[in-house]
Amino acid sequence: MPEPFPSTESSTKSSLHAWAMLLVILVLFACRNLPWHLDDFDQAKQAFTSFEMVKEGHWWFQHTPVGRIATKPPLAGWISAILYSGTGWWEGAWRLPSLVGAALILVFLRKKGDALLPNGGMIAMAAFGFTVFTPRIASLVRTDMLLTACIFLTGYLILNKVRSGEPWTRRERWQIFATLLASMMIKGPIGYAFLLPGVLGYTFFCRRFQIKNAVWSGSWSWFAPLLFFAAWAGIGIWLSPEFYEQVVQREFLGRFSTGENAVHQPRNPFFYIGLIALRWQPWSVILMLLALAKPVRAAFRRDPELLWLACWSLGGLLLMSAVPSKRFDRILPVIPPLCLLLVAMVRHLEQSEWRGYSIHKLASLAVAAAFVISVSYAGHDMIQNYRTHQRALVHFGGQVRTMVGSKPLAVVSGKDEGMLLYTDQTTFTRINDAIDNWQSGQLNWIVLPEKMLKEKDLQFAPYQRLIQTGKIPDKSNAYVLIGRLISAK
Repeated sequence: MPEPFPSTESSTKSSLHAWAMLLVILVLFACRNLPWHLDDFDQAKQAFTSFEMVKEGHWWFQHTPVGRIATKPPLAGWISAILYSGTGWWEGAWRLPSLVGAALILVFLRKKGDALLPNGGMIAMAAFGFTVFTPRIASLVRTDMLLTACIFLTGYLILNKVRSGEPWTRRERWQIFATLLASMMIKGPIGYAFLLPGVLGYTFFCRRFQIKNAVWSGSWSWFAPLLFFAAWAGIGIWLSPEFYEQVVQREFLGRFSTGENAVHQPRNPFFYIGLIALRWQPWSVILMLLALAKPVRAAFRRDPELLWLACWSLGGLLLMSAVPSKRFDRILPVIPPLCLLLVAMVRHLEQSEWRGYSIHKLASLAVAAAFVISVSYAGHDMIQNYRTHQRALVHFGGQVRTMVGSKPLAVVSGKDEGMLLYTDQTTFTRINDAIDNWQSGQLNWIVLPEKMLKEKDLQFAPYQRLIQTGKIPDKSNAYVLIGRLISAK
């Protein structure tokens, strides 16, 4: 079969181009959420877990900024806490794990893409990096990208075994165990939802198409990680009734609730499929067009790699679509295998042209179009974020820390959970407690919402306004730091 991508340049030059693309994507990932802050997408909740570990020594179970039980296992928090201990830089410690996870995905996409098709690695990296959503997720203080990396590495190990058809070695079984355990201790057993449907589907089609089935590494490598997660959850249930209510009932079982009493927002089964088709442009369109080609459809019956990639990505997508509670970032783990599926489908085109157009040129146009779309979208958002001063609360918190130092400070909640982290505090103070401590002379510094200060003005008087933010777009409140007047002492 002729190569769809004939090599016209030296391998060294192709490698330099691939590394250059990897660098461009990583820069896009790192810059996408500038100016960095914690005021959306529940970033403050995730950041607070490692902050609490360092400040309070709560290494096994953590809380949210408002005092509720943290609903995720602690691995991501452990990593950030260790990074902070080595660097003293919280913003890097919170965002670096996701960026490293994204870099790992890109490196393995390039490696496997090139193995599937000459220059296929660049296409796979572009399909993952040049979108309107992966750059956004890649540097958020969330677990989605790190979880995706662990799930992808598990599926990648299976892909290599499917290619070779050889029996699983002890080392490879331990690798499956390790990647599944990591995903389990990041976000619970959700990794099974993205992988096991593909394993079952692949097994079914292997029997039907008489393909050798090397997908299963053994029960212990798959299910032993559950023991560690069960131990974490079991201890939490034993120690705290709130853990069972907030983690088991609300966070896990609540995902399957529907109707008026649904805990989370349920959506229709086509929500994920529609959003991928719409937001993963132009790659989703290319994938659907390739699926219409007869040589590609025929290849599913004889190519184990192509079959596994289809079962892996589509199996996870279909199962997650059946879960009522949906949010787009939760479907991210299906994107890397879809990127490889696209490359694997291209290599089965019988000619190096499609309807008279060079496949190589079409691929270059797709990469260029995706680059323009993703960079333009990211650039527009970043400019808008700077224009609307989205980092203003971070600067406000830094000014508060400088002015107050190590003196007692109360921070009254205004629904911007990141305010605790910006001011280096571990708990919010209720407004009535803040008033009592202020009036008794135990407290001289308070951060509180502007609206709340107006309502309670007489109970704090006399006081002086030291710093204030003013109203900021997309923030819950404007904030003020007040201090006791010297004459009031």
